[in-house]
Amino acid sequence: MNALIIVFISASPFAIASAQVAKAEDASVIRALSSDSNAEISSSSSFDACNVHFSDYKFPELCEAEYFEKKTPIAEWSCLYSGEAFEAGYDAQQVNNEGISVSGADNKIIYDYKNKVWKSVPDATYVNGGKNNHLSLVQLKSKNASGFMAINRMTELKDGSVGESVYFCLIHDNNALCGSGVNSSGVEGEDLPKDALKLLESISFDDN
Repeated sequence: MNALIIVFISASPFAIASAQVAKAEDASVIRALSSDSNAEISSSSSFDACNVHFSDYKFPELCEAEYFEKKTPIAEWSCLYSGEAFEAGYDAQQVNNEGISVSGADNKIIYDYKNKVWKSVPDATYVNGGKNNHLSLVQLKSKNASGFMAINRMTELKDGSVGESVYFCLIHDNNALCGSGVNSSGVEGEDLPKDALKLLESISFDDN
């Protein structure tokens, strides 16, 4: 005689809760960035060349206007010709009180034309402000663009405290979408580089 074996499978409350949290974290909406968006944007060419869509995982519950007013994780956007982005790269230089250009980081980000890659090189104008500062370089690749993100972990915030900032450029054909963001002082659990990277990797340029 064959015995009938019945197996009961149940999910623990912890497993269900974990799945719900994971689902909530993955929730996103598609945002559109164009010259009509309520965002801080500038352009050296027609901004229409940098019209894009991206996934917003940070504030999916906000309407479009409210989202761009949040200014996080990207606060400012610029549309450049690709040649401008390649030539400029990124550095932490500024002019001091004596009119001399000095850098707040011991390196800068440049484009290596020969090897077609963004790279970090020493910055001879670096002035140590008490703590060593080194820009982190992240190679970016989105749906139809590529570029870099620089992370500065010793950015002076508006309240005088030290926080993080990011700067990026994504190249698509002859144009580059660049921008920056600064973390908000005192916001617990905020991870600006992680939030920015997730957004930037989802960017898709709208071909006209």
